[in-house]
Amino acid sequence: MIRVQIETASAVARAGLEVLVGAQPEMEVVESGGDVVVTEELLSLALPSVLLSDETPAREALRAGVRAVLPRDAPGPQIMAAIYAVAAGLVAVPAVDRVAVLSSESAEPLTAREMEVLEMLGEGLSNKLIAHRLSISEHTAKFHVNSILAKLGAGTRAEAVMKGIRAGLIKV
Repeated sequence: MIRVQIETASAVARAGLEVLVGAQPEMEVVESGGDVVVTEELLSLALPSVLLSDETPAREALRAGVRAVLPRDAPGPQIMAAIYAVAAGLVAVPAVDRVAVLSSESAEPLTAREMEVLEMLGEGLSNKLIAHRLSISEHTAKFHVNSILAKLGAGTRAEAVMKGIRAGLIKV
């Protein structure tokens, strides 16, 4: 049984979350001492927590001890998946935040073209083959690879691929 503590300022949000969690046979809503806390504010809690926020960057929330970050308007199935993940000791963040969470402080998200190149790196393609497949110059392919390495904080192509797999950016 997963005990879920709900900490929200909004009575409406709390009621909705209570209904959502209460509908799960393996979960129960508790007032305190839960296994997982669902909150709308970044709190320093001793318990693993799921943050529902549009203002707090995932990186900041994870540093504060939050285990999952979702937008306030996340659908019920996503919230439930985050609660299960946190209860299992995992971390959950939206796909758009994964690169920023895994990469260096000054990281920018990967562009659409960089995502294509990262997938090709995952296939083991060389810069020459990437250039051919994308109809770009080998120099441009090399530029994209270097940009990916920098954004992911990776020292090698293999490390970039591993970080991409862990972040769910590359399908295995």
